[in-house]
Amino acid sequence: MTGKKSISIKHFLRISLAVMLLFLFIISTLYYLFIYTFSRDQFESSFQTFSESIEAQLDAQFRNVEHSVTQLSYFSNMQEILFSKKPLVYLNNISGCNQLWGYLKTSLPIITDVIITSPYGHTFYSGTTGKCRYQKFAEKIIQENKNMSREPFFLTIPPEDDSNQLPQLVYCFPVYNTLLSGYISDEYALGMALIDVNTLVGLSSSEKYVGEIKAILYHNNIVYISREVSQLEMSALHKRTPGKFRIGNVEYTCHTVMLENIDMSMIDMVPTANLLQSSAQIRIIATTVLLGTCACLIFSTWLIQHYISKPINQIIADMQDIQAGIRKSLTLPNLSDLRYLAESINQTLNVLDIANRRQLEMSHTLYQTTLAQKQAQLNAYKNQINPHFLFNTLESMRSMAHHYQVPILENMLTSLSSLFRYSLRSNLVVSLKEELNHVQHYFNVMDMRSPLRYELRVDISSKALSHSLLSMILQPIVENSITHGFQRKRKPCILFIQGQVNEESGILLLKIADNGIGIPLEKIQEIEQRYSQEGEALHNDHIGLDNVLRRLHLFYGKDFRFSLRSQENHYTVITLYIPNFPSEPSR
Repeated sequence: MTGKKSISIKHFLRISLAVMLLFLFIISTLYYLFIYTFSRDQFESSFQTFSESIEAQLDAQFRNVEHSVTQLSYFSNMQEILFSKKPLVYLNNISGCNQLWGYLKTSLPIITDVIITSPYGHTFYSGTTGKCRYQKFAEKIIQENKNMSREPFFLTIPPEDDSNQLPQLVYCFPVYNTLLSGYISDEYALGMALIDVNTLVGLSSSEKYVGEIKAILYHNNIVYISREVSQLEMSALHKRTPGKFRIGNVEYTCHTVMLENIDMSMIDMVPTANLLQSSAQIRIIATTVLLGTCACLIFSTWLIQHYISKPINQIIADMQDIQAGIRKSLTLPNLSDLRYLAESINQTLNVLDIANRRQLEMSHTLYQTTLAQKQAQLNAYKNQINPHFLFNTLESMRSMAHHYQVPILENMLTSLSSLFRYSLRSNLVVSLKEELNHVQHYFNVMDMRSPLRYELRVDISSKALSHSLLSMILQPIVENSITHGFQRKRKPCILFIQGQVNEESGILLLKIADNGIGIPLEKIQEIEQRYSQEGEALHNDHIGLDNVLRRLHLFYGKDFRFSLRSQENHYTVITLYIPNFPSEPSR
C-alpha cells in the first residue's frame, strides 16, 4: 500500500529557515526604503511643522507680556506712583508694586525687568542696576516720539561698550492716567519691558544639528545668533528666505517664523546633509537590532534543528539496531517530549519481550504437559488390568485371614487395599478429611509392622476438614518422616498433623511435624533451591517431599507457599499454605 508522501523534520526545519530568511529580507528591504527614502521628507516636514508652531508660541508669549505689563501698569498703587504729585506717594505704594511684580515675574520669566518713567519724575524700576541708562533711553524715546501712537511697539537697545554684545530687545508701551475721571491723552508714562532673548530661543527645537544657525532679527538687527557666521551666511539671514538654498558647496534648509506686526523673525538654518544626522544613531541602533534579530533567528533555528534532529536520528538508529537484534531498548534523549516517547517505546518493547518469553515458556510447558499426558495414557493402557488383579488378590487374602481368624492380618489387608484404591482411583482434588483417612490407613499398616513404635496425633478444625487440596499430599510427607525421620529414632516416634483455615484469606495452614532426627541445614537449602529451579533432577533422600512441593507449586502457582524448619536430633516441621483455588501456574 502506498502511503501519503511525508517530509522529514530536518527538511521541514530547513524549509522553515528559508521562508524566515526570505521574510527577513523583505522586511529589511522595506525598512531600507522607509529609512533612507522617506525619512528625509518626514524629518523636513516635522522640522517645518515645529517651526510653524514657534509662531503660535511667540504670539502666546507676547500676549502674556502685554497682559502682564498692563496688569502691573494699571495697578492702583502703580497709578499713584506714576501720576500723583504727593511727595510720599512713592514710599507708600512701592511695596505693593514690588509684590505684584514678583508674582508676575514668577509666572512669566520672559520679562527680565520693567521700567516705567512718569512725567512727574517718579520712576518704577524692578531691577537693581542700569536704571539710569534705561531711564535716559526712555526719555530719548519720548523726545523722539512726542506724538507716539497709543499702540505698543518693540525696539532694540544697542550694546553700551562691547561690540560683541547683542542688542537688548525691549517692549515699549504707554501707560495712561486712570486716577482722573477720564483719560488725558497727553498725560502718559512710558513703560519698557526687557525681554529675555534666551527664553525666546528656548522655544526652538531641542534637536542639535551640526552646523545649525539660529537667529532672532528685529528690524534687520540681529538680536540673537547661536554661533559665528560668515558674510554669506549673514547675508542669507538678512534675506530671511525660507526653503532650500546653497552657500558655496553647502546646501541649507531654512525655516523662518515672521511676526509681521512687530517686524520680528526667528530663523533656523540647517545644512541639508546634516538634517538626518540626528537620527543616525537611531538608524544605526535599528539596523543593529534588525541584523541581531536575523542572527538570533538563524542561530535559534540551527539550535532547534540540532537539538531535535540529533535525538531523532539516534532514535532511528536505535530502532534499526533493535530490528537487527543488536540492542533491546532506545537511548533516552534530553528533550522531555522525545524522552517520554522513548520511555514509552522502551516500556512497550519490555512488555513485548516479557510476553514473548512467556509465550516461549508456555509453549515449552504445553509441550512437556502434552508429552506427560501421552506417557500417562500409555502407562494407563499398559497397567489397565493390574489394579483389578491386585484388588482381587488383596480381597482373597483378607477373606482367608477372616476365615482363619487372624484379625491383625485382616486389618492390615483392609488398610492396604484402601491405600491402593485411594492412590489409583481418587480424584485430583479431594478434601482434607479424605486425605487424613488415607494417612490413617497408611499409619495403620506401618503400626502393624512395628507395633507401639509410632504415634499419630491429629488437631484439625472442622472448617479445615472440608477444605479442598490436591490429593496424595499428606501420605508422602508422613512416609518421608517414618522412613527417614524415625530411622534411627527410639520410641516414642510422634507424628503431629495440625490444620486450620485463616478467616480473612481462606488459606489452609497445614503443619506436619515429627520428633525425628531432623534434616541438616544444607539439605534444607538444597530442597529450597531445587524447588525454585524448575526441571531440577530429584536425586536425594527426600524424593517424596520434593514431589509434593513441585505438584503443589504446579497446581496452585504463585499462591502456594511453604516453610521448612528442622533441628537435628530434635524435630522437623513443614508448613504448607494452601489456597482455596489454584491461580495461574507460575513460570
